[in-house]
Amino acid sequence: MDLHDKKKATEPAPQIEKNTHFLQALGHALEGIGQLLVRERNMRFHIFAAIVVLLVGIYVKLGRSDWLWITVAVFTVIMAEFVNTMVEAIVDLIVGESYHPLAKVAKDVASGAVLAAVAFAIVVGVLIFQPYILPNLQMLLG
Repeated sequence: MDLHDKKKATEPAPQIEKNTHFLQALGHALEGIGQLLVRERNMRFHIFAAIVVLLVGIYVKLGRSDWLWITVAVFTVIMAEFVNTMVEAIVDLIVGESYHPLAKVAKDVASGAVLAAVAFAIVVGVLIFQPYILPNLQMLLG
């Protein structure tokens, strides 16, 4: 038995049957989030940006309705990145190393959805934070 065989013996068998209980499903969902954070540089950037927005929002003491819009904007971006990653993985699984014009369309549209979500989040952020930030900038510059 060589090293490769020992490694195979210690790896758990892949699950091919349906989840049998909630904790098993939760574990798979958390593993998916972890995979997304490990594999996708852009998702790590989105999380970092969300933390910055959270900290600035706490600093300027955003109101409840402002937090609602910020939350919608942040989760729109994060969900778009989830969908983009799913589309890319499925397309790569189907086409492998070959090129297909429809695969390009699917990937480009999914990527465009993330871009649209980010644009939405920027607009929401500017609308929400402008009254808090602009007076402070004018005071610093003027």
